[in-house]
Amino acid sequence: MLDIFHTLAEVSVAVTGFSSLIVIFRGNLLQWSQQDYVAFAFVLSWSIGGIFLSLLPILLVEFEVDIAEASQIGLFSFIGFFVIVGGVLTSLQKRIENETGESARSKTRIGMGIFFLILLIISALAGFHILPGPVHAWYALIIILLMAAAIQNLLGFMMRSVRSMNDT
Repeated sequence: MLDIFHTLAEVSVAVTGFSSLIVIFRGNLLQWSQQDYVAFAFVLSWSIGGIFLSLLPILLVEFEVDIAEASQIGLFSFIGFFVIVGGVLTSLQKRIENETGESARSKTRIGMGIFFLILLIISALAGFHILPGPVHAWYALIIILLMAAAIQNLLGFMMRSVRSMNDT
């Protein structure tokens, strides 16, 4: 039952490592803008958060916490993690956009906002046992969707890098 969380932790480590490789290959070829730093911070935050959230139920089960209760703790940890980290990075991104006049596409921003709102709602409903099915399945789904967001941010970061390299 805990194998899925081991696998998710491995995927999270892979995303973190791949994002680091992009930074290494990008290296000194391009000037880093403040937006680039924030985009990279989003990727690292989601992937490192994925590692932590994937390993949390494994650790709690070792301390003889039931898998359902460990998953419930994980869901509420995700909500706290997302609100704090996502809020800080989003406010930083908004501040940089206001200073530089550069902004992200509004459709992308609205889509990601809705996506993360859905993640928070699912987490809360599953955490309070309102959604049908085992809590650990919902928790695994939340981590998978968080990794999807990390990969989407990583692809966006890569595309920005490629565009910047083509402009120079």
